[in-house]
Amino acid sequence: MKKILAYLMVGIAFTGCNSLDLEPISSIADNKYWQTEAQVDAFNVGLHSKFREKCSYSIFLFGEPRADYYFGESTFGSVTQGNERMWNNSLNDVNTVVSNFGNLYEVINQANLMINKVEGMSMNESTKKYYLGEVYGIRAFLYFQLLRSYGDVVIWTDFSEGSSLDLGNLARPASSAADVMKLIVDDLQASETAFGDNYGFRNDSQRYFWSKAATMMLKGEVYMWRGKHMGGGNEDYTTAKNALQEVRNQTDKFGLLEDFSEVFSYDNKNNKEIIFAIRNARDEYNMWGDVTYNNMFPQQNILFGYMDENGNPISSLGDKVKVNGTIRYPVNKDVYTKCFNDNDTRKRSTLQAAYEKKEDGTLSLYGLYPAKFLGTLLDGADTRSPLDDYPVYRYADCLLLLAQAKAFLGEDPVEEINAVRKRAYGEDYFNAHPEVQYPNDNDAALYADNKSVKPDNAGAMEAVLKERMREFMVEGKRWYDLRLAGDEYVLEHTTAEATRLLWPIDKNTLTNNSALKQTPGYESSGGK
Repeated sequence: MKKILAYLMVGIAFTGCNSLDLEPISSIADNKYWQTEAQVDAFNVGLHSKFREKCSYSIFLFGEPRADYYFGESTFGSVTQGNERMWNNSLNDVNTVVSNFGNLYEVINQANLMINKVEGMSMNESTKKYYLGEVYGIRAFLYFQLLRSYGDVVIWTDFSEGSSLDLGNLARPASSAADVMKLIVDDLQASETAFGDNYGFRNDSQRYFWSKAATMMLKGEVYMWRGKHMGGGNEDYTTAKNALQEVRNQTDKFGLLEDFSEVFSYDNKNNKEIIFAIRNARDEYNMWGDVTYNNMFPQQNILFGYMDENGNPISSLGDKVKVNGTIRYPVNKDVYTKCFNDNDTRKRSTLQAAYEKKEDGTLSLYGLYPAKFLGTLLDGADTRSPLDDYPVYRYADCLLLLAQAKAFLGEDPVEEINAVRKRAYGEDYFNAHPEVQYPNDNDAALYADNKSVKPDNAGAMEAVLKERMREFMVEGKRWYDLRLAGDEYVLEHTTAEATRLLWPIDKNTLTNNSALKQTPGYESSGGK
């Protein structure tokens, strides 16, 4: 993906990474540009670059911090700066945390332009179809994030040829969630049809470009959501199951890595477990645009005096912990002590625990921060750089979404759940300890709040949710995992209110677009 930087530098693709600048698009929209495959490829690289820069952090915000991983005020001397409104679920029309619909429309606008121009181009048919498969899939993904986050949203399938795009000034009302879902389903079909049977990746390894497998993963999510929340029922659950099973069948391309930590290793990108990831690279782009270290990890000097569980000083553990950031997303300590079995290898590959030594010599858990996405220590650097790829879909996700589709259908997800658990515990421990095998370990939820499951919620769905919690922490999935299973799970295990499960629209957007209405539940909150 280093081509991205080159294309940006020569002005072929998109130039701004902190704000939308459509000046290059004004010329690219001219039909004189859309003549060759090389031009389309440059635009497509730019589209993925813009997707990364505008959407990667929004995907995390929409998908995780409102759930039950985070708690209270920040540890390690930091302040949350209002982020606690997410896990406290105290968002309102004044304090929305996310504004301008997470900047997703900026990428949608460019996807619209690519669809419009490529559809009418004369070029190699298989190449053309692959590009269309990518761009329709990306647009469906972005609208699905908007649908799950806001419900009714503006449908925009045109494109701007001016110097800027401000959806707030379009004076366009939101379309119904049903119409948005129809657009998503239509785009999914267009993407699937365009890809055909082609499950290949660019150069057989570039899993940071959208692909047929990513489309089918999204299809599984979309149809389960429609089945649960929009009346589709078993017919949609079956469609989701079939889509996910198709991805699972691609055994030559996908599989679980033996070592969970290797999935996220900086030196092991594009591994067999990755289906679609957001690429980050040196001299190109840092994960979430440096927001990772500014929100998730403590400053190195703060760690002095704290120890790991074996009493070793964290500050002397080598390059593993040479980070320099600020924690504004404090992880609930109960997640570490109650949600993971000590023999689950995901525990220490997901969270780093910092202990204080008490006067009697015993250790007391002080705080936690992610062990995922620690980045890498570049040659000559004093602190790590946040250059890990950020997975959107991976093979474990396919297995556990397939398990969820089976749970909806009343089928047995034993094979999928146990495949993930066997990797987590290691084959020897897993085989010797039936208590960690499904259908065991599913009678009560080991959630951060330590609440037991209501009897009518116990069973396969509960096991799926618990496994996804352990598997995908910090990957931006927990909030929507709970919502997909049923809003009763959200209300049982988070601080959310039933009338405020969507996101409020910021006042600036509402002021600029008088045709928009505030999200139901926030209409007259007055900052409360």
